[in-house]
Amino acid sequence: MYTLMSNKQYYDAICSVVKPDTYKPVPDEPPNPTNVEETLRQIQANDGALEDVNLNNIKDIPISTLKAICEAMKTNTHVKKLSLVATRSNDPVASAVAEMLMENKTLQSLNIESNFITSTGMMSIIKAMHHNSTLSELKVDNQCQRLGDTVEMEMAAMLEQCPSVVRFGYHFTQQGPRARAAIAITNNNELREVWGEQGNTLAQSQAPTEQ
Repeated sequence: MYTLMSNKQYYDAICSVVKPDTYKPVPDEPPNPTNVEETLRQIQANDGALEDVNLNNIKDIPISTLKAICEAMKTNTHVKKLSLVATRSNDPVASAVAEMLMENKTLQSLNIESNFITSTGMMSIIKAMHHNSTLSELKVDNQCQRLGDTVEMEMAAMLEQCPSVVRFGYHFTQQGPRARAAIAITNNNELREVWGEQGNTLAQSQAPTEQ
């Protein structure tokens, strides 16, 4: 290349290759206006008006309050979506989440991304999923440290054995668990479609005929 170009052409070409991409800055999200204490009271009271709990990016929630929310969620029958992204949740909170998952029969979506949960805490959550048949979406990515191969293998096994889970948010670092998880999610989605078709057929067969 050097012999076919002048010095200036050569160095211009090199600089064009290594020049970093420029990215537009992403603005910070506005503060989350959720009243944490009031939300906890609503969950404890099983308030039918509360179906979506979003505590994302509220960094000053005491660990005791996060655990109390999980405790109240055990018997709550209305909240379908719980999001605790970037709340500084740690392993004690993860343990409370695991206990909640084993008892709650209503929650459909759980997001605990961007927290301080280690492999020990995450393992308790993944194992608890074997006792849950209602959660369809689970997001656990971007924790404070790498979760490790053992946890990733357990994640893949959980997805294979929990057909209710059709969306799983996590970036696998190992090819084996990643491939197993992808196949499991595909199978779970196909099963859901079959269940939906069967449910529609049953509903139509039970519908009263017009006279």
